[in-house]
Order: sequence, then structure tokens, then C-alpha cells
Amino acid sequence: MKQEKRKLLDWRLIRIPRALVRFLVGLLFVVALFVGLVIAVKLKADEIPFLARVGSILGIYHSASVVPEDGEGNVIESRSAKLIFVKGNVTVKPKQELRFRRAEKGQILHEGDSIRTYSGGHAEVAFDDGNRLTVKPDSYVVIRDMKQNRLTKIKKSSINLQQSDVEATIRRPKVAGSEFVIVTPTAQATISEAKVAIRVSKEQDSRMKVFKGAVALQVGEESVEVTENKSVVISRDTKVEEIKDLPPPPVLLDPENLAEFFFRTLNEMKTVLKWSPVAKNVKYRIQVALDPFFTDFVIVRTGLSESGVVIQGLKSGIYYWRVNTITAEGVEGDFADYRVFKVTIDKTPPDIRLDDIILLKVSGTLNAQISGETEAKARVTINGTRVYPDKTGRFKYMLSRIAPGTEVRIVAEDPVGNRKILKKKIEVQ
Repeated sequence: MKQEKRKLLDWRLIRIPRALVRFLVGLLFVVALFVGLVIAVKLKADEIPFLARVGSILGIYHSASVVPEDGEGNVIESRSAKLIFVKGNVTVKPKQELRFRRAEKGQILHEGDSIRTYSGGHAEVAFDDGNRLTVKPDSYVVIRDMKQNRLTKIKKSSINLQQSDVEATIRRPKVAGSEFVIVTPTAQATISEAKVAIRVSKEQDSRMKVFKGAVALQVGEESVEVTENKSVVISRDTKVEEIKDLPPPPVLLDPENLAEFFFRTLNEMKTVLKWSPVAKNVKYRIQVALDPFFTDFVIVRTGLSESGVVIQGLKSGIYYWRVNTITAEGVEGDFADYRVFKVTIDKTPPDIRLDDIILLKVSGTLNAQISGETEAKARVTINGTRVYPDKTGRFKYMLSRIAPGTEVRIVAEDPVGNRKILKKKIEVQ
């Protein structure tokens, strides 16, 4: 009888201990977790402080943002800003790169980065301390400095302007000594709390307007304080040419903020925007836009003598409006804080959804409970009697002394006059 040859190694007979399997699976999970963490740190550590701290602890991230300030042991931390609004042709050049790239909303900006806007381009920059910078078309801005003393928490921010048109709203700092500096080719403005507008022309002269607060201006060897509602012009040869008064902004009166207007047709759309008069011999400019940054205008009117204007023909949508004052010499003041209103062109009658009619017999008299729902703010009548729905449009009415076959007539009319009529006979079993 032929004897079978035995295999030296039969894989079916191999038994792997469960403890070893658990160890290998756990090791694989830890490796995958570590790899994912490394990738997250590399991609997002500059934006998310928690990832930066974890990366530093593990030795996989080394921030270039912490550098010694001086020989006294003070440590300076770099901060960041963010593009919160971008429209049109806007580009950004990071400090480490040679070329400008298309800017994106939400993009993080660091010290040394440059922002360039072209014709029609508009950008809004929010700094981490609450300060805001509006960069208008045809501007070139460099973020020169964004640092914080780790010990004292004093924050220093500065930007350089080439040919630019910007507005800055600088909030009162939480820590004394913090400041925001705007540097132009001919001057340096140090701001602790103010709202300013600065324009640098092609010829490199600078025009600054201080709408709120005050600005310490250094022009060559000369120091000038520019206070609220003042404008100053600095020539290209670093001389203060003139300081003028700015007219105050008007106060918007009507309509109230967040007002809603309903119209049946576009031709019927008509409303009046009113503001308080500032002074005699001044003109007004009104702007109505589709966005709170006032980059998408639907109405712009300049040279208005009256403190109000009639607007017509606006489509359904949300609108933002503001007004500023222009003196007889052509000096423009700040815009009033904007207000918002909503226009609805409504051609659709309100719907009526009726519940089942409930019949109730009381002392031999048959009554019917009529309830249902319609459009909020609609005017409702049932068999000629006014019924008042709640805020959601729900209504309920008791119809007394009915007979078999009685007809219920429900009318719902919205604020612009669109009407829906629903009729139903009451069936009595």
C-alpha cells in the first residue's frame, strides 16, 4: 500500500492567537490615526490653534510665528486675519510666494501677505481682534505687521498702502497699548479707536477722512492729530496741505429697519426713503444695494436737495440703503449706518386649508365649528364675519344656528389684495 506523503507545512493547521490579532488590529488603527493627524496638522495647523499645539507636542509642526522680540525675554506671537467677503477680481500673494493668486472667501491672511484689487474688485478683511478693513477697487495693500506680546497681550497691527482706496474700522482695544497703524507713501497714521477712509492716488499724495474717533498722524517731522469729522490732505512731498471739516451723516428715519413691503405688481411697487436734514446748502447721496458691503448697487442718486426720495420698480428681494452728505465745496461725509427693507411682489392668492367641520348640537340648536389655516397676515371672513387668525395663520370660528345644506363662504385676502374664496356646504347626517 502506497503511503501518502505528508506536507511539511499545512496552512490549514496554523492557529493565530486572538491576542495577537487584537494587537495587530490595534496597531493598524493607531498608525492610521497618526497618519491622519499628521495630514491634518500639515494642512490646517496654521488655521486651527488646537492642531498647532498638538503638532508642536508631537514634534511634527514647528510654527514660524513665535520669535523672540528683544533681549528681555519677551516673546511675540504672529496673528492672522481672514477674507470675509470677496467680489470681482481680487488676488492675494502670500509672503513666501512670488505670484498673486485668486483670492477666496474665508482665506487666512498672515503677516507679509499682499492684497490687490482690480476694477470692480472688492474685499473685506476681518482681523482677529475685531478690526475691519474694506479694500475698494484698484488698491494694493500689504499686511506689514500682525503680532501679539505673549506676556502683556498687547497687539500691534499695521498695513502698507500703495495706490489704494480703503476704509478701516478700528475698535477700542481690550488691552491698553494695542494699536493699528496705516502707512502710506507720505504719512503714518496710528489708530487706537476710529473709523477712517484713506485714499492714495497714483501721484502718491494721500487723503484721509476721520469719521469717528481720532488719529495720530505723522507726516515727516510733523505730528498732527486728526479728530472726528475732519479730513486732511498730505502732498507727495510730505506736507500737510489742508484740514477740512466733514459734514456729519444724516439719521435714517423711514422706513424702520427690517420693514417689509408687499405689492401685487412691479408697477405698484413704490415707497419713500426719508432721513433727517443735516444743514442748509448741502446735498445728499443715497445708495440702495443688494448686499451690506454696497458693491451691487440698484439705485445711486447724487445731488439730492430734499431729505427723502421716492423709489419705484424694485423686484422682490432684500435691499440695503444708506445716505451721506456732500457740502457745497464737494466734501463728502460718512454714510449713515445702513438699514434693511424687504420687497415682495405677490401675485398669488392665499391658500385656504380647511379642517373637517365639527357639528355640535346644543339645546336643540345645531352649530358648526369651522377651523383651518391660511397665509399669515391674511384677512379672513367667514359668511361675512371677520375672523382673526393667529400669527401662523390658524383660524377657528363657531357658526351658530345652521340648517342642513347651509353654505360656508370663507374669504382670505393677503396684504396686497390677492383674494381666495372657498365655499363648502354643511352636510348633516
